Amino acid sequence: MGSEEDLMTASPPGAPRKSVTERAFAVLMSFDITHRRMTLSQISRRTGLPVATTFRLLDRLESMAAVERGGDGRYSIGPKIWELGILAPTHDVIGMGTRPLLVRLAARSGAMIRVFVYNGQNALCVEEVLAHGGSSAGGGPGLTLPLQDCAAGQVIMTSLTPAVRSSLPLTRIQFDRLEETLAVVHRQGWARLVRPDGAVEYAVGLGAEGRPAMALSAAVPPPSGSTKPLVTAEALVPELRSVARTLVGILNNSSDDRHSTAAPPETQPHTNSEHR
Repeated sequence: MGSEEDLMTASPPGAPRKSVTERAFAVLMSFDITHRRMTLSQISRRTGLPVATTFRLLDRLESMAAVERGGDGRYSIGPKIWELGILAPTHDVIGMGTRPLLVRLAARSGAMIRVFVYNGQNALCVEEVLAHGGSSAGGGPGLTLPLQDCAAGQVIMTSLTPAVRSSLPLTRIQFDRLEETLAVVHRQGWARLVRPDGAVEYAVGLGAEGRPAMALSAAVPPPSGSTKPLVTAEALVPELRSVARTLVGILNNSSDDRHSTAAPPETQPHTNSEHR
């Protein structure tokens, strides 16, 4: 197995040297929703790392259960990453008994319900529920969408400063139009966006305390054989807001519970030395 110095010196000529930590994260981040299981050569290509370096990193990560190698030689994310992931505050929306709320909302509206969280220049899906069950093609938890390309992202952006929003890869004209849209979203408290496939997405914010900006969205499929939408904003937005309030209450209560059950700070044992 190569040493840390071997890994440090394996960068292409003229390229900045990356640390072992950076390279290990590059390997882990090569996995995504469309690349859940990959061969060594696939990971090497996606990271731009030499095959030998990639193999050494995978060997170390496998020893820590950060990746797993199947019988066919393909690698996947390991259980240790899952264990760490559920410690993130954004995971609470999945693990606090909230899914039944989303299932009922999907059944009543016929919409695809998703929970998104702010993730840099993207909105990261942390939960998805379809009215008919299952998951959407190419979707599900782990899906990332540019903030400006989804209603949930627009809601999330209203909580960001203009300086942060200006870092998005937009032209000046696109940015000005986005700011106009966000002003409307902020004023009315919800966003609406028509997707290229004709589906209409609505979203409201999830202003839970101590967590990144989050949004609850409902994507209504395009109508078939009719020009009328399946669900109107007047009908769906109040439902979204009601569920969002309940979700926020659950998340805030979970934060209070964690704080109340935290171990008390250590105190020095009381002594009566002054009376001795």
